[in-house]
Order: sequence, then structure tokens, then C-alpha cells
Amino acid sequence: MQTSAKHLAVQVICCGLLCDLSLATEDRRDKGRTGLDNLSQEMSTCAAYFSLLSSIIENSSGPTNKAAAAKRMKSTGQAMLTQAINVANYIGVDEKVPVSRVEVALKAMVETINQDPPNSLRTMHTKYGQPCDALLVNAPQRFIKLLQEYKD
Repeated sequence: MQTSAKHLAVQVICCGLLCDLSLATEDRRDKGRTGLDNLSQEMSTCAAYFSLLSSIIENSSGPTNKAAAAKRMKSTGQAMLTQAINVANYIGVDEKVPVSRVEVALKAMVETINQDPPNSLRTMHTKYGQPCDALLVNAPQRFIKLLQEYKD
């Protein structure tokens, strides 16, 4: 009788460990999914920023080489939107969501500019430019890390 009690105790302990592992894996997967959704959100915001910056550069007076800079900004924004959509699709979020996020971000950016036109360039650069430049550099590593969490 003691031997079967020991076996039962071992089975209960193993079952408890497996349940803990499955809950930990599910929690980690949820964190990974949330992180991927946040990354898609950031990419959508940056897509809006680079698109707006492109438009501002195109419509500004100044050097004739501004067309090349505007084209680079526009391409960067389009690439960010494409990646935002890809990440969203991967986690089962409709591609309309990142597009909608771009629209919301654009509206917020225009409001920011209109609230304080003389200081808007500095504000936009601090609020959006610096984080978006950083995202261009660190997005691939973040994506890989979050993807590993999501897949586990």
C-alpha cells in the first residue's frame, strides 16, 4: 500500500509540475502576443510619422535635393506599415487594425503640430522621431525575442 501511495504522490507531483509548466507557457505566449501587438502599434505610429515627415519635406521650400529625402522618408514609412501589418497578421489581428492605427497617429500628430507650430518640429522629433529612429534599429531583435516567447 505504501508503494502505491508513493507512486500516486509522484504522479500528483508530476501532474502539478506539468500544469505549472503549461500555465507558464501560456502566460509567456500571452506576453509574447501582447509584445508583438505593441510592436505592430509602434510600427504603425512610425509609419504615420515617416509619412507625415515625407509630406512636410515635399511641401517645404528649400534645397532641390529635398525630393530624395522625402522619397526615403516615404519608403521608410511604407516599410514600417508593411511590417506592422505582417506582425499583426502573424498574431491573428486583421490588417485593418494597423492601418487604422496609422490614421489615429496621423491625426494626433497633426493636432500636436497645430497646437504649437513654432515648437512643433522639436516636439515631433522628441515624441516620434527619436523613438522611430530607435525602432528602425532595434525592431528586428525585438521581433525575434517576442516571436520566441509567442512560439514557446
